Amino acid sequence: MIRIRVSFVFILFVSAKSFSQTPELLKDINPDTSGIDIYSSNLTEYNGKAYFSADDGVSGTELWVTDGTNAGTQLVADVWAGAGASTPKGIILFNNNIYFSAYDATHGQELWSSDGTSAGTHLVKDIVAGINSSSPNNFAVYNNRLYFSATDPTYGYELWSTDGTDAGTYLVKDINPGSVSGYPSGFIVVNGKMFFTADEPTHGYELWVTDGSDTGTHMVKDINPGTADGYSSPQWCVFNGKLFFAPNDGVHGYELWSTDGTETGTQMVKDFYTGSVSGYPLRLCVYHNALFFSAADSAYGAELWTSDGTAVGTHLVKDIRTGTAGSFPSAMVLCNGKLFFAANDGVTGRELWSTDGTEIGTHLVADIMPGLDQSFPMNFTTYNNRLYFIAAQNQTDGYQVFEYDDSTGFTTEIVPLTHLSNACTDHDMDAFSKFTLALGTLFYPANYDSLDFEFYKINTPHVGITEVESDFTFSVFPDPASSIITISFLNNAINDAQLIITEVTGKKILKINFENETSVNVLTFASGVYLAQVITAKGSVVKRFIKN
Repeated sequence: MIRIRVSFVFILFVSAKSFSQTPELLKDINPDTSGIDIYSSNLTEYNGKAYFSADDGVSGTELWVTDGTNAGTQLVADVWAGAGASTPKGIILFNNNIYFSAYDATHGQELWSSDGTSAGTHLVKDIVAGINSSSPNNFAVYNNRLYFSATDPTYGYELWSTDGTDAGTYLVKDINPGSVSGYPSGFIVVNGKMFFTADEPTHGYELWVTDGSDTGTHMVKDINPGTADGYSSPQWCVFNGKLFFAPNDGVHGYELWSTDGTETGTQMVKDFYTGSVSGYPLRLCVYHNALFFSAADSAYGAELWTSDGTAVGTHLVKDIRTGTAGSFPSAMVLCNGKLFFAANDGVTGRELWSTDGTEIGTHLVADIMPGLDQSFPMNFTTYNNRLYFIAAQNQTDGYQVFEYDDSTGFTTEIVPLTHLSNACTDHDMDAFSKFTLALGTLFYPANYDSLDFEFYKINTPHVGITEVESDFTFSVFPDPASSIITISFLNNAINDAQLIITEVTGKKILKINFENETSVNVLTFASGVYLAQVITAKGSVVKRFIKN
């Protein structure tokens, strides 16, 4: 695997005048570039604003808010007064306030809430009295209460809930009795029940369910009988009123299961690998009223599969990498009626793919790093009917942000390579590589133009790539073409024009200047879709054409 130097950049939409634009900085929160300014790629919306944690170099890492403007981006409250960092985590909306975990020198790390003002930001409960911490995390809203994991010296990490008051914050159940922890996590609500995983001494990590009461909190099924773990790393998907997941029963390995919340209704759907070898169903998502996911078997390796929730209705979509090596599909997301993902076909390396759910409709979208080298596209996000993701265009310059427009088949590198700066660790990659949609705007953390990690934004409407901001148009004839295409202006005589022809991957093929009309020999062009951009003093227009 290649080691890629990473720098995070934010994106602006591609207009007809340019295929690469400068990111728009939300705010330089800490003008000192020696440290990280934002500490999460997530923003939480509340009352028309978005909340996050950041460090301005004066107050430490604290709770911040933005209305999407520079002036409207400011500190909410200095929870740990002075330069100490309270480091708000897990910010979530509940009961018309935001809740989060934060640290101060008096109470340790505990549960806090805020109405968006400094005066309205306060400790909910000091679960572990004094400086020691309960470290609340894994927040989830269920039945008008906020549930979370927290620890104390008596019970260890267990399931807690709150109504937002001190008196209304209490332990739900001591799942692993005594001071040994149950570590509940992965909360998800399905059909009025909240599911999660937890550990207890008799059964190990298994699937649990709660109705919010002590007696109503219990293990669903001992999937791997005895003390062995059946399910400890929750990757859920809700489909047709059931919860689908991939536990290990100790006999079949990690395979596809479903549950309706009852012991008898918790069953294996399909054993991909016969015997104890695991099929490892991963990246479960719903598309075209079916489940899609990656799974492995002895015939194909890890490939793209689909299921209607039954064994007979579970089948391979396509053997992308012929043979048993597997293409390992990942990072699945829906955009414009298609399912996009990353896969390795053994020829182009790990690149951008899409499917309409059929074998023939599953194909490579863009070979961003040409040949066997791999661009490793990841962190897919859909915004305004376009796909945004990060990928590496070559072996040396690190990850870039890309935009894919399915209406044109055009994949655009948003920010020039020359704007990349410092390298990042794998931890940085995990923490600072995700897009967040808030306030109708797409945000992205970046260290761009010598600034440290800040939020960049995009909130302008998409501009079409044909006949936009221009007083002219042109034709491409013939289309489709086999050998020669002619570019002609319609209703105008223009004496100074530039033609740029690119592949849908963004690779530039040709650039010439011309007057009024020009012909181009495309005989040597590979078959496929191309974009012809004509730039004049009156603007820029892009048209798509097909080479047979």
